[in-house]
Amino acid sequence: MQITKPKSQQERVIAICSDGQYRTLEAIQHEIKRRFNQFDTTPAISARLREKSKLFKYGFVKDKYHEINEKTKKACYYYTLKLIKRD
Repeated sequence: MQITKPKSQQERVIAICSDGQYRTLEAIQHEIKRRFNQFDTTPAISARLREKSKLFKYGFVKDKYHEINEKTKKACYYYTLKLIKRD
């Protein structure tokens, strides 16, 4: 299910993250601004990604991984949404 005209913040996040590309919260924020001319904050985007039941309703589950920055020793998280295979 691809969302082309999102009506809510949740749908904007799904529209960006459902393409299989892993992105940071900042990259998701930038892409939302570029595609939909809307400004969603990174805490709000993070909250939408934590809403598992709503993501499931749209047929997606969140996948993430992190990399450690060698200089700062801090983790940088990357997110995507994967389509649930239904039988």
